[in-house]
Amino acid sequence: MMMLDAPTLAAQLRQPHGEAALAVADSMNRSNGALNLAAIGLLAVGAGEQVLEVGPGNAAFAPLMLQATGSHYLGIELSTAMVEAGNQRLASAGLAERAAMRHGDAHALPVADAAMDAALAVNTLYFWPNLAPVLDELARVLRRGGRLCLAFGDASFMRSLPFAADFQLHELDVVELALRVSGFRVSAWRSHRESAAGNDGQTREKHFHLLLAQRR
Repeated sequence: MMMLDAPTLAAQLRQPHGEAALAVADSMNRSNGALNLAAIGLLAVGAGEQVLEVGPGNAAFAPLMLQATGSHYLGIELSTAMVEAGNQRLASAGLAERAAMRHGDAHALPVADAAMDAALAVNTLYFWPNLAPVLDELARVLRRGGRLCLAFGDASFMRSLPFAADFQLHELDVVELALRVSGFRVSAWRSHRESAAGNDGQTREKHFHLLLAQRR
């Protein structure tokens, strides 16, 4: 990927745009690949389920959530460039009838009440200054008993990343409390550690948390 200074990279990670958008998406897919696989495995989409992903970039990992018979996928993205690229990817994979990308904001999801069985958000919490409005929205669109998987960097690890200086970092216990307040029951926690290159090309020891919660 082209070398971007820390503020520019941060802005691209928040909302890929312009000439760098596709390169940033490819970088995110490489950097976050193992974490996405872990989160998708924990979410465990079942047959016939409707799954929502918030901030999926160009939907690189959507096919993994469509392996269950009759499952359907909706990705909500702030970046119009990613919506276009994601829909092209889904169409070329023959998944257009079961999957789609739509432009939207996590604070006001363009999804009907209780329409989803499962939801996923990987490395998106940093762009939610306040967790409550987004978690309330996710609770609204999930049916009772529906599952939410959140994957996010440990705050102390994230503070070591130059491009994360303006990210909103959330401690694990704060996220757990926010989930409970918004009507979720936390049912599983996983620690994900790996040594790999990040979005700035630097290899680091990475530390992430995965939380699985059920809508009460």
